[in-house]
Amino acid sequence: MGTHCVLGVRLKDNSVVGCYVHFDGSTMKPRIESFIRKNTTTGLFTLIAEAQACGGIRGFHSPPWDSEDPDDAVTDFLSDGEGYAINEKNWHDDHFGARWWYLVDYETGEVFAEKTSCE
Repeated sequence: MGTHCVLGVRLKDNSVVGCYVHFDGSTMKPRIESFIRKNTTTGLFTLIAEAQACGGIRGFHSPPWDSEDPDDAVTDFLSDGEGYAINEKNWHDDHFGARWWYLVDYETGEVFAEKTSCE
């Protein structure tokens, strides 16, 4: 069973561009930081926008099952054909049982993690 989460980028005007992530939500912060170092916050913003169009992300920036090399990390998208956008207005909604929210400041790249109080 996956630990669902929400991943987003907060822009300078406080708007948020976010998406749903299906797997490994409790262990995202190091992978987000690694992704930003390699691809910048603009790269993350672009990835999230792409994910919104197909319903979200299945697994974010993780090595394939047959590799432990972090340079092999990939992101795979959900492909349910249903767009699903998360923004500043619905950020803390349930989102399919999301237990974590990860918000990246676009300007600084700082990653803020918040765990829901629901068990």
